[in-house]
Amino acid sequence: MAPPLPRYDGAVVETSSHAWSCPTCGRRVPLRAENCHCGMSRARAEELAAAAAPAPVHPAGPRRASDRAEAVAAMTGEVKVLLVAGAVVVVAGLGWLVLGPSRPTQTLPVLGYVDQGPPPAAKPTPPPRPPFKLPWWK
Repeated sequence: MAPPLPRYDGAVVETSSHAWSCPTCGRRVPLRAENCHCGMSRARAEELAAAAAPAPVHPAGPRRASDRAEAVAAMTGEVKVLLVAGAVVVVAGLGWLVLGPSRPTQTLPVLGYVDQGPPPAAKPTPPPRPPFKLPWWK
């Protein structure tokens, strides 16, 4: 893969194995074409890319505290207020779930209907006895 080509506005456009990027207009030009529609030649674009300083690459490691501080400093006041309000709502909701009122022991009737639950279990009746002894042939 070819190195990224900088455009005149400072943005970096990467090339692929099928196209190169024009540093003047930012178009993706196929490798078979030697010139862009704006008139920039591929050789001149490669010279500009070689002369340009490489852009600093940030390592993909863990974030530093300065990154977080920069992110907080970049936030507007409204965003900070929304974040604080959201945190307060979440903490209040969790507190209400954990420490809130206890559940009622009996379900309150809705529209006058009260479920009494299952009926009490009936006493088991003994099996019926026939009037004569079975088997009768014995």
